[in-house]
Amino acid sequence: MLSFVSVVTALALVPMVPGPPGDQLDGKLYAAAERLERVIEDYNEVRDDLRATRREQADLAVRMRPLEQALAARQARIGMMAATEYRNSGAGPVLAVITAESASALADRLLILDLLAAQQREAITALTAARARFDATRRTLDALAAQQTAQEQHLTGQRRQIEKDISDLERLREQTGYRPARGVRGFVPSFSAGRAGAAVRFAYAQLGKRYRFGAEGPDAYDCSGLTSAAWGRAGVALPHNARRQWHSVTRVSRSELRPGDLIFYYSSIHHVAMYVGGGKMIHAPQHGEPVRIDNVNYQPVHGYGRPS
Repeated sequence: MLSFVSVVTALALVPMVPGPPGDQLDGKLYAAAERLERVIEDYNEVRDDLRATRREQADLAVRMRPLEQALAARQARIGMMAATEYRNSGAGPVLAVITAESASALADRLLILDLLAAQQREAITALTAARARFDATRRTLDALAAQQTAQEQHLTGQRRQIEKDISDLERLREQTGYRPARGVRGFVPSFSAGRAGAAVRFAYAQLGKRYRFGAEGPDAYDCSGLTSAAWGRAGVALPHNARRQWHSVTRVSRSELRPGDLIFYYSSIHHVAMYVGGGKMIHAPQHGEPVRIDNVNYQPVHGYGRPS
């Protein structure tokens, strides 16, 4: 990670031949922002996994509640049977033999009690086994949630450090007065009918809104947050993660691109944008830069996909 002092020192040592200091700063900013976006997409993935795990934990707790109640009821029933038998037979089985009307009546009575007790024991055994399975699942989910929480915290720490590096670089860029032009200005996509048109219309309405880590609207977005919100408005659910969006869409070729299709960047798939026609796309670029229109070849393209 770059500190403010190390950035200043590094820039002082860079020869001036390759380009002006502003270009050097811009390159460093871009590299830091790309690292940040990788971390953000990893964070989004872990966050979604953790949410799913917590939903499973909640569902398991709901399903365990009637099981615990049934087990307690069965155990109470056996206790009541034992108490009733003791009261009815006085001093217990010996007195029951003495007071029985006949040997066959006693045998019938004991047989019924044995059958009832056996049924209760079988039920308790089955319920106890089910509870053991639930407990094992709960322990697995608890361990998974702890692991995912630790990953989330680790990625949050990485994000904060990279954001600090970017802030240091942006301060240097402000001091140089260098502000490169970004994006394509004046392009208005054609809005078709149907869900794809609704998604493009929504994305276009977000132009100028700021980029924010993990955001999915309405005032700020990250890259996958923008595409999931746009297609969500059109009635198609997409995960808030570029890699998972890639695995949930139908692959199309460059020549088959239609407005509303998604464009995925880098081999690690840590950036996603929406194609809007004319070789252009809308995306939430990176930290410090608003939602804007850029050319499709903004960065190395991994592939194209169509939500459905």
